[in-house]
Amino acid sequence: MRIFLVPPNDLLRHPIPNRMYHIAKRLTRKHDIFLLSYPNHPLAEGIKRELRAVEIPVSNAVAVENLGSYYFVNAPLIYTTIKHLIREEDIDIIIHANILPSLIVSKLAKSFGVPNIYDYLDHYPESASAYYSQGRQFVELGVRLFVSQALKNSDAVVTPSYGLKRVVSTIIPGKPVYVVPNGVDAELFKPQDRNSARRVIGLDTNCYLLLLQGSLDVWMDIAGIIKVLSRLHRMVDVKLLVVGVSHAKHYYRLLLKYAKHYGINKHVYIYPPQPYERMPIFINSSDIVFAPYLKTVKNLATPLKIAEALACGVPVVTTNIVEFRLWYKQGIYTYSTYAELENILKQLLSDIDAVKTTLSKNSHNFRKTFSWDTLANKYEKLIQELL
Repeated sequence: MRIFLVPPNDLLRHPIPNRMYHIAKRLTRKHDIFLLSYPNHPLAEGIKRELRAVEIPVSNAVAVENLGSYYFVNAPLIYTTIKHLIREEDIDIIIHANILPSLIVSKLAKSFGVPNIYDYLDHYPESASAYYSQGRQFVELGVRLFVSQALKNSDAVVTPSYGLKRVVSTIIPGKPVYVVPNGVDAELFKPQDRNSARRVIGLDTNCYLLLLQGSLDVWMDIAGIIKVLSRLHRMVDVKLLVVGVSHAKHYYRLLLKYAKHYGINKHVYIYPPQPYERMPIFINSSDIVFAPYLKTVKNLATPLKIAEALACGVPVVTTNIVEFRLWYKQGIYTYSTYAELENILKQLLSDIDAVKTTLSKNSHNFRKTFSWDTLANKYEKLIQELL
């Protein structure tokens, strides 16, 4: 097959390889991939990931710092680039995972009679508006209109969870909506010796270590876990390891503020965002991974951070969201109140070696089920079914 991908960011230059990159990497083993790229994308870095695909850069793209503005300013160029590619190449199917570019490519696909799939990897109205402190409701409304029309233009939709499938099905009733969860790089994320991992990153091997990683933003309950940790620290030697990024730095500053307020700022280790390939070291150095998601539509997903922690044999303490319990049967500990969170942490830490030993033994089966190889095969089958 000849597949055209319209990704959510510059797929080859984003610091963290996302869902579409992992799936595309596997699809290239059998199929010809054409990949739209966004020159001067505000989230792109100097690195360039390898992908056996024909890169189709947006011609003469203008550099714009704001992410939303970048797509609006370059919309005519994105349109022209996509139209030329569809017209010149014999494309069998288009897979897209963006907001404005998805609207553009879904309309063009419809006019050229090329089947297209919307990989609805996130609830875009909530996730896009989260980066704005002012006018958030207007951003959410605008994104909702774009996304709804792109969904209607699509021949099928793929979501990473049942929750997002239900949301999408209310917008496009009767159209096929498939579920392919997020996965893990099974060769990269696997159990390692905890003490050895800590020595690599220069951390104390004696304390209990809880990891908070990924995006620290409005969809995370940062204040709650700092408050609970301050109480827990009076009873056991527990420290918080933070490895991530806060867009606009607001929630990063908030975390430091709360840590100082509750008197545990000296017990918080903060690392800058790490290369994707180094994250298994940080996960394996920890005793527990935190995923304090708020109960929003955006968080009805299968988060990469949860899957990657479980693949390493590290338990995850997270909010009581049904979707998580549906997918991850073992190693997930959920809470609804801060009192529950405190009790779960106490119980886990009292028997953490046994818990991690059990999860490490189960890691092989988990990594096989949620490996990107397995999920890419599932994705390929649904593409063939649609065609």
